[in-house]
Formats: sequence, C-alpha cells, structure tokens
Amino acid sequence: MNAPARQFTEAAPEGITESALESEHANQFVTFTSGPNAYGIDIMSVREIRSWTPTTELPGQAFGARGVLDIRGHVIEVFDLSAMLGGPATEAMPGQVVLVVAMADHDIGILVDTVSDIIYAGPEDFRTPPNKGGKVSAMVKQEDKLVSILDLTSLFPESF
Repeated sequence: MNAPARQFTEAAPEGITESALESEHANQFVTFTSGPNAYGIDIMSVREIRSWTPTTELPGQAFGARGVLDIRGHVIEVFDLSAMLGGPATEAMPGQVVLVVAMADHDIGILVDTVSDIIYAGPEDFRTPPNKGGKVSAMVKQEDKLVSILDLTSLFPESF
C-alpha cells in the first residue's frame, strides 16, 4: 500500500518550493554551533564530520581560510565559519569540528564549535530570513530556537 501524498496546509515559505520540501532529504539538516549561534546545512552536502586537527597554512589564502588538510589523499581547504559570517576568527582547539562539505566539483572544510544533531523540518517549521539573498537561505524553528540554514553558494561563491 502506498503512503498518501503529503498535504500542505499552507503555502511553502517564500523561496522554498513545495517540490523541494517533498524531496526525500530536502528537509534534513546537520545542525552545528559557531559561537552562541545555531546553524544548519542540507544533510546531502555533508561528506564527513571530523575532529579538528591543525591545518597547513598557505600563502595568499582566501578570506576566512585556516589552511588545508590532507584527507585520504585529497587536499581540502578549511574555512573558519565565524570569520566567514563576519565574526571574530575562531581560536581552533581540540574538541572543535570540521564539517567536510561538497561544493560544485570539490570538497571544502568548515571549522565549527560543535555538531549538534540531524533535524527534520516540516513545512510549518520554515521561516523566511529577514535578509533575502544573504548567507542564510531559511530559518527553521526547532523547539524554542531558530536555526539558520546556510546557503553554501552565497557563503563560498568562489568555490562554484
């Protein structure tokens, strides 16, 4: 027996199509913290979650870059999320995490404080962020807080 099609009781939030909400993984996000803030990215973008290890700095690094890591024979550039979002540079230390995420044709690392959870967001959980076209594509209400869903293409435009 097939499950009934999902019925939307209200329109999808602006900028988020109903077909995107209906796709199998479109509503799942890996959530994490950087400073006091909660963020999330599409679960399908995450390749790996690994503990922080010191990076090798390169001359002329891009803004926010911490250096590179050799991950199974691939050189991955690691960026400091706090710096990329306009905050202070993170003083990297053991216990922090690097999220390895897929970009157009390569992977990059994002230094964050902690990985929190994998969440599912229904259509009723989405909120439109106040700054359309910014680094946050949507807001998701989870219990008593809002999680900012990052737009990786806006955050790392030179990687596409």
